[in-house]
Amino acid sequence: MPVADSDPRLEGIREQYARATLFLREALESHDAALRFRKLIAAVYFARAVVEIMLEAADMEVVKVSRADLETRLIARLPGYALLEVIRIHDFHRFGVLPRPGMFMGGMVKLRAQGGHAVLAFGADGPIISQSGQSRVIQQRALHMADGRVYDEEAGGYIAIEELLTKFLGAVPEAINEFKSL
Repeated sequence: MPVADSDPRLEGIREQYARATLFLREALESHDAALRFRKLIAAVYFARAVVEIMLEAADMEVVKVSRADLETRLIARLPGYALLEVIRIHDFHRFGVLPRPGMFMGGMVKLRAQGGHAVLAFGADGPIISQSGQSRVIQQRALHMADGRVYDEEAGGYIAIEELLTKFLGAVPEAINEFKSL
């Protein structure tokens, strides 16, 4: 049996989507750079809430798939899924994400040197990793930024947060339809 339109979770998902869309639109209309960025970050939170409510519904067995299966489906359907999660984690838990000039990286990153080298450098097209022997660069949801844009591993380059949100939110209605069918 699909999720009913009157289900509180589905209503909440739709509300979070509406909020994310509202903040993105307001950000794009803003001429004040600081206000624009703050609205973009608010849109990230609400966009991520869409996913979180769906995943919690899977945990509570509201849908007939496991959390892991649902997450796999959402990752495939929602462009920028992982990057939005990283932005939100860094903004909420690690440091406030700000539109800094130049290059910036927020960890967690471990450099493990064992019989070789482990190097993490910044390049115009994204992070450059070099390792040899048993040495490793271990990134744990690191956030790489260049002039206010964020590095998107999926795209292999830096992307503006508004572009990331536009792509993600454009795919949300189909993700909601799929969620409803589960």
